[in-house]
Amino acid sequence: MINKLQLFALAITGTTLCAQSTPFPSANQKQQQAIDDTSIWSHFGGNTRRQSTANLASSIPSLASPTWIGSGDATNTYIPIAQSGLVVDHTQVYTLATNPAQPGSSLAVCYDRFTGGFNWATPIPPAILDSWSTPTIDIQHHQIIIAIGDRLLALDTKDGNKNWSTPIDGIVVNASPIVTADLGNADRAFITNYSFGGGTPSKLTCINIDPFNASNNPYQPGEIVWQTSLLGDSSGNTPAYANGMVYVSTASSPGSQAGQVHAFDATATTAPSPSWTFTNTINAGFFSGVSIERGHVYASSYSFTGLQYSANTVKLNKQTGALVWSVPTNRTDATPVILDNGDVVVSGGIATGAFEFLPFFGTLPSIQYLDETNNIATVLWDSALDTLDDTNDNAIWDFGESFLSLGGWTHQPIAYTINNTPMLLVGTLPQTTPGVLFGHNTALNLIDLTKLPTDTDFIIEQYTGTGSTPAMVGSWIYAAGDDGVSGFAPLTPAQLISRYTKGQLTLGQLIKCLQR
Repeated sequence: MINKLQLFALAITGTTLCAQSTPFPSANQKQQQAIDDTSIWSHFGGNTRRQSTANLASSIPSLASPTWIGSGDATNTYIPIAQSGLVVDHTQVYTLATNPAQPGSSLAVCYDRFTGGFNWATPIPPAILDSWSTPTIDIQHHQIIIAIGDRLLALDTKDGNKNWSTPIDGIVVNASPIVTADLGNADRAFITNYSFGGGTPSKLTCINIDPFNASNNPYQPGEIVWQTSLLGDSSGNTPAYANGMVYVSTASSPGSQAGQVHAFDATATTAPSPSWTFTNTINAGFFSGVSIERGHVYASSYSFTGLQYSANTVKLNKQTGALVWSVPTNRTDATPVILDNGDVVVSGGIATGAFEFLPFFGTLPSIQYLDETNNIATVLWDSALDTLDDTNDNAIWDFGESFLSLGGWTHQPIAYTINNTPMLLVGTLPQTTPGVLFGHNTALNLIDLTKLPTDTDFIIEQYTGTGSTPAMVGSWIYAAGDDGVSGFAPLTPAQLISRYTKGQLTLGQLIKCLQR
């Protein structure tokens, strides 16, 4: 048996946690890439299925302190757009940002993944209606694709130069694009446009991203292949993709506030009709993307009236759209996170209180844990309600009452597993005053999903100063805040030993990490 002294000796004489960068591929070749490559964080939610789950390397993530903070170059400061997510490839981190010295400015900014060194910044059109869209990495064509303003545009990942820019006949608000990588020489990008509250008609737009081929792909890169109606309004409806099908939700359906979920053929060359359509079981729309896991599609809604459980989360059969279950949950613009055991995490809520003259409205930012057994789901706990200091015992939040603020309607957390224990990386919204917040999260937390919110060890680790929708690659954590982009390296040997002595790592895991 190895004792603690031997472990410490191994730690200080063993290997360090290092990372290898890879050179940029040739720009004139299409690089073949797995559709769900776990070595990159290419989309909002990590991949085309929007799963928001990370597969760790043998090292262990840490929030002890940032290894680097990227906030611009020698002459300019770049602060990420609040609530917009980050994407990460093998060597670089990408964010959408503004320059505080230039009000109204909008840029795509790139940093070195391991050092935070500034690589490039490219001006892009401004975001509309406080949109927090996340860019997408098209790894096969060495470009990032950005939905902003009224268009989709592609920038070269090496230098930020523009490859193409395509108007989509409508503005984009909160929706993030998706790219395919498994359709041979006919890969596509998909995006929805905003139409909620009287905008242009809601559409799903399909854009070619592969080289022109007269017989097999008669479209130029950036050319629209088709646009099809979503049969309702759209806002924040990020598409998801799996196995040749695109899945997209809507904020309403014809003549109703009930949102819908549609499935479309991604390989179509003319505007397709839905292969199936699901209409929500309650009068609430979907204002976010859907997630895909183990043959099912999941979506969470946003309600404009009601308390903490006034919206719902649904599980649908991926092939038919048939409803498996619907569970009351918090209102949200985030996408459900599906854990390895099939349970579901929902991030939702805004700090709004129920007034005497408005007793039917009020929510808190929270993480809700949905336990699923035999295709029946129930909410096991709500992090806000379970920790609410209800001083007047009226069963609702009143301004000034304390609670544990985690997640929220704009925040997309990440789940991963350590030592067979499900963990959640989730931000904190500053909720000292009520109201809709579009600013950055103020802290990033690692929580143990096997614990209850009232347990003292529910929060394992916390870093204050960043925390908006994060990304994870190879046990590195990346998050945005008011100071810029922060990169957190995996645990050091000394930190690993501390985790082991606390029972958070097995001996085998510890040795494996130290011997890297």
